Amino acid sequence: MRSSTVGWGLLLTVLLLQIGPAWVGPVWAEEPAVTLPGPTEQGFRLPNGWTITPVGEHVPLSDMALNVYPCKDDRRALVTTNGYNVHELSLVDLDAKKVVTKAQAHQSWFGLAVTSGEDRIWWSGGGLKSILAFQFDGREFVKSERPDLDLPPVAEAGGDEPTYEDRFKSGMVLSADGRTLYALDIEAGTITAVDVEKNQARLTAPLGGRPYDVVCSRNGATLFVSDWAGARVLAVRPSDLTVIDRIAVGEHPNQIVVHPEDDRLFVACASSNNVAVIDARRGVVTETIATALFPRSPEGSTPDALALSPDGRTLYVANADNNCVAVVNVAQRDRSNVRGFIPTGWYPTALAVTPDGGRLLVGVGRGNATRPNPFFDDEQAQQNANQQERRRLRFPYIGTTMAGALSIVPVPDDEQLALYTQQVYQNCPYADELLTAAPQPNDSIIPGKVGDPCPIKHVIYIIKENRTYDQVLGDLERGNGDAALTMFPAQVTPNHHQLANEYVQLDNLYCDGQVSRDGHPWSTQAYNTDYISRDWTLTYSGREGIDDDDEANLATPPSGHIWDACARAGLRYRSYGEYGRRVSEPDGTQKMDAAVPGLKGHVCPDYGVRPDGGRRRDPENVDVFLREFQEAEARGELPHLMIMSLGEDHTEGTRPGAPTPEACVASNDLALGKLVEAVSRSKSWPEIAIFVIEDDAQNGPDHVDARRTVGLVISPWVRRGELVSTQYTTCSMLRTIELILGLPPLSQFDAAATPMFACFGKQLDTAPYTLAPAQIDLDARNQPTAYGADRSANMDFSEYDRIDDFELNEILWYAVKGPQAPQPAPVRRAIAYRNRPAQQPAVSGGE
Repeated sequence: MRSSTVGWGLLLTVLLLQIGPAWVGPVWAEEPAVTLPGPTEQGFRLPNGWTITPVGEHVPLSDMALNVYPCKDDRRALVTTNGYNVHELSLVDLDAKKVVTKAQAHQSWFGLAVTSGEDRIWWSGGGLKSILAFQFDGREFVKSERPDLDLPPVAEAGGDEPTYEDRFKSGMVLSADGRTLYALDIEAGTITAVDVEKNQARLTAPLGGRPYDVVCSRNGATLFVSDWAGARVLAVRPSDLTVIDRIAVGEHPNQIVVHPEDDRLFVACASSNNVAVIDARRGVVTETIATALFPRSPEGSTPDALALSPDGRTLYVANADNNCVAVVNVAQRDRSNVRGFIPTGWYPTALAVTPDGGRLLVGVGRGNATRPNPFFDDEQAQQNANQQERRRLRFPYIGTTMAGALSIVPVPDDEQLALYTQQVYQNCPYADELLTAAPQPNDSIIPGKVGDPCPIKHVIYIIKENRTYDQVLGDLERGNGDAALTMFPAQVTPNHHQLANEYVQLDNLYCDGQVSRDGHPWSTQAYNTDYISRDWTLTYSGREGIDDDDEANLATPPSGHIWDACARAGLRYRSYGEYGRRVSEPDGTQKMDAAVPGLKGHVCPDYGVRPDGGRRRDPENVDVFLREFQEAEARGELPHLMIMSLGEDHTEGTRPGAPTPEACVASNDLALGKLVEAVSRSKSWPEIAIFVIEDDAQNGPDHVDARRTVGLVISPWVRRGELVSTQYTTCSMLRTIELILGLPPLSQFDAAATPMFACFGKQLDTAPYTLAPAQIDLDARNQPTAYGADRSANMDFSEYDRIDDFELNEILWYAVKGPQAPQPAPVRRAIAYRNRPAQQPAVSGGE
């Protein structure tokens, strides 16, 4: 097997001479200038610190475009959007740069098949459990007179018959003669052969795993199916759908494309940063094409879509998390090389090339910008009320701030590709040197090199739930806050306010995750897989998602979690609620156990749940933690990493009998203050740092960006009483923890993140923290007459991602502010551009 990379000797030498790497030279560095997400001279700076500079022209669409089909006339394309917002099949006029007609579905997903005459279309219904069928006359989509294909599931050999719910339609392909549609069910793990003339299933067979995409070999003799969970491609005989071979490839294989002139298959492997090249005749991988920007890049490029030029000489690969397309010369077998990169919008998820080879079509998953979510103005509020019927949320929910686009890019010549490649490297803050060191100011005790000594030996990492900065700390006198958006002010959160004032106040910190579903992976992995990026947009919009389990393990990347890094380094670690799950003992009592393999034996069994099965409130959880802390300290076995879920600030809405939203948040605040006070009076305090962050910021408004959040850094080594406005992220916090503990980065994102050097000085101040007592009744309970009580009563609060957070947001806002809460004047986006040059140009194209 040949392993092909970029041809680093040539490409990188030229690039680095032109632009320099993201980091070279000495360890010492100046603290970066204060920046905020927003427009730049050439593009847009994202909340995670990366920049996008999408080229071409952009047709605005809904989010998460997973299918692009270029029509034979070279002037039009079919695009499906399959994310949080409306799911649409759109016909795009590539010359006019607009959508000319579209059809909608409640739910859809990856999978699109079109007849050779382009008069019939099949679109995967995903969790609808069926395949959507359309007639197409070139101008409009007409639902087929025949019913949508409702394909039966099939059991594994010797297994139980799957229920109707065990189904989720995925990739599909038409046979060369157009008579048979081969369709996958990713949930049931099956493939079905459908007679399209009779509109009925001819045969269904089990495959196992999580089948994602299916293609026909060039000679039609074999079907090839990517197993998203199994790191393999299955060869299937079309006549009886028997699996005849299993070919090992990289992690999370998704889309497959077939070379038009030979027997090569190209398979995108999202978590391995590469494309596997398979010889279809021999069933072996002959070549691996690395598509990351640097040779030693860990996970984080996420190749998730492919397209071949009509002549078969060029392969295009969407690097979703690098916000670019790799351009690969595949003209010679086993001699592929990456020629360069094309910058795209945020998270490209689909690719195609027009039949004339002249235009590259890029489906952009999250659009070309992020947005704040302050209050709607009157017109927006009315539009929202009309769209959401009874929901009266006064600010945009984070899912609705995402948009997508189809970018239409003329295929570049060598000179233009070199310029594009240079821009991609300028957009990327990662470089391989950052795997071992980070530019460090010389006045911080945080090491600049991985493995260098640090006076801090123990880290307490606290992950809370779902608040924006303005929602909690917008009323602080200093910093970039908006008190009009504050829902839980100092009276409710006195310890959060006091800790921000006494230690460091962070007013420019952003969550890498958008909701709890991806927020916890980002908070513990510095990454979320392609599976999570796609799945949360479905489940959080009230649609069916795709199950993950211990066998599939679709949510965990190769480097694992922060505790896996501790295990590899021989460090002690302990989890308090984070990635724990409730289990029943033989005697009927309840305890917590690990939800992921790396935490087996490292989970506090008493945290989060009482023996009788009741849920502990946060102050009770802190009591459990402090008991273990003191015992471990006395034994001299204090864990190096103590990771904690402290999530009562999520609230239970206005569920009758549950604590009120204010009581939940105040309880969470008291618990945090209680923990800091006790730890700051321990003998280990000089060797401890406490990091606090929300896993996401989905449950409130913010005038800077919907992802800006509440965070705290507490330690005797922290600079006291300072406002730090450096742009930090979840991954900044993880990177700082890693540097303290001597751990290498988990992904490109914590490697590239700005460590929190500015929060730490070199002076030790062991003065203890004094708890601020609660100022409201922590036992106040929701009454049946509370706003939204009936809806809250029907929500499942057993886990944070099982409820409709859009609806919870609306309930919380009016429960806290009152049903007739006046609407403040809308906050305009320009306030987010402080410390930036005036009159920044807007990003062209659709957001």
